[in-house]
Amino acid sequence: MSFGIVSRRGAPLTVAAPGFDFIQTDAAINPGDSGGPLVNMAGEVVGINSMAARNGSIGFAIPSSLVKMLVPQLVAKGKVEWGWLGVSIGEVSDDDLERLKLTEVKGVLVRSVMPGEPADQGGVKANDVILNMDGTRLDGPRDLQRVVSSTPVGKTVRVVLLREGKQTEVDVTIGRYRESDEREKK
Repeated sequence: MSFGIVSRRGAPLTVAAPGFDFIQTDAAINPGDSGGPLVNMAGEVVGINSMAARNGSIGFAIPSSLVKMLVPQLVAKGKVEWGWLGVSIGEVSDDDLERLKLTEVKGVLVRSVMPGEPADQGGVKANDVILNMDGTRLDGPRDLQRVVSSTPVGKTVRVVLLREGKQTEVDVTIGRYRESDEREKK
């Protein structure tokens, strides 16, 4: 076990877990340390050391809250299946207000929808602004990534969105994220 100082909570590492934030620390994570506990001053496990930056001076730990969410899936299936919508998304900006007939900058802008993927099958369209998914308010793209990736594959969720300034709802069945090379074989 090593010790260090947590320098940042909420470090986004989208390559590791889409939409989830990691704990950044200066605790040494050397070869063989990955998987070890990150503990607080009270000795409570708050994360699992997972990786270090290339120079080795910064480490990242998976928050224990994320681990608690994933363990049941690992026990049942032996792997983690991330949810998938099949959309390209972005921030809603002031420039989008007039074009999309919005009254305020909020939600997640759908830039494009992949044909045949879950969002397309559920009726989501390019230029929709997603406000809420499965009862969770979405303030920005990371919120949508977190909700979608942690929703069980095959679950149908209610999506509240604005389309040309009018609120509408669609039901989307969450798909399974597959690596890009696996998608190309499909």
